[in-house]
This record gives sequence, C-alpha cells and structure tokens, in this order.
Amino acid sequence: MANPRGLLPKAKRDDLDERLERMLDRWYANAYRDDNLFLTMARRPGLLDATWGFIRYIYGGGSSIEPELFELVRVRLAWNNRCVH
Repeated sequence: MANPRGLLPKAKRDDLDERLERMLDRWYANAYRDDNLFLTMARRPGLLDATWGFIRYIYGGGSSIEPELFELVRVRLAWNNRCVH
C-alpha cells in the first residue's frame, strides 16, 4: 500500500536476508548508489528477481540493444512518468 504521497514503502536494509544484501552490494557496485528502486522492489523478491534478470540481459551484453540507448530510454520514461524511484 502506498503512503499518503503515493509512494510505495521501501524494505528496511536491516531486514534484508543474505541473498538480498549481496544483490544490493552488486547494485551499488554496478549501477547506482541510490537504493530507492532496489529497496522498493525488495519488498517483493519475485519482482526483484524478474527485474534483475532483465537488467542483466540489457546491461550484461545479451541484448542487441546497446546499453547506452536503453539507458536513454529508461531515463526518458522515468522523466515522463515523474518517477521518484
């Protein structure tokens, strides 16, 4: 359930299990120091796992779309949707 501002609550870092802690460390090392998106999805580990696989596919070289182009699309979508995560 969203808070009064319409934002989804984040998982607490202290509540992450060992696997999620390792994933968050990789998130920091390979993506962003901002953990809003990760901790929001960590409340639903199945969603996080699915998204993680997609991210690995796009940024890990499996996709025929260049990671730089995908990043531009991601930023544009976030801007258009006023995404705070």
